[in-house]
Amino acid sequence: MADPARKPISINLTTAERLALRRFSVEPCLSLDEAATVALRDWLISNGYLELEHELAADTETAGNA
Repeated sequence: MADPARKPISINLTTAERLALRRFSVEPCLSLDEAATVALRDWLISNGYLELEHELAADTETAGNA
């Protein structure tokens, strides 16, 4: 089932960009779409355009005192 929060977009890649994306996708065994999503997400996070949501499990210990 598709995630309703995700919407597809279309991008045009040069041959060199497509080959680089294919090389990037090989090791973690991703489709080109998945590899593009991972690469873009990582870039957005590392450049401060996307903030990570805090993913704390219920059994996560908290350090320190409030």
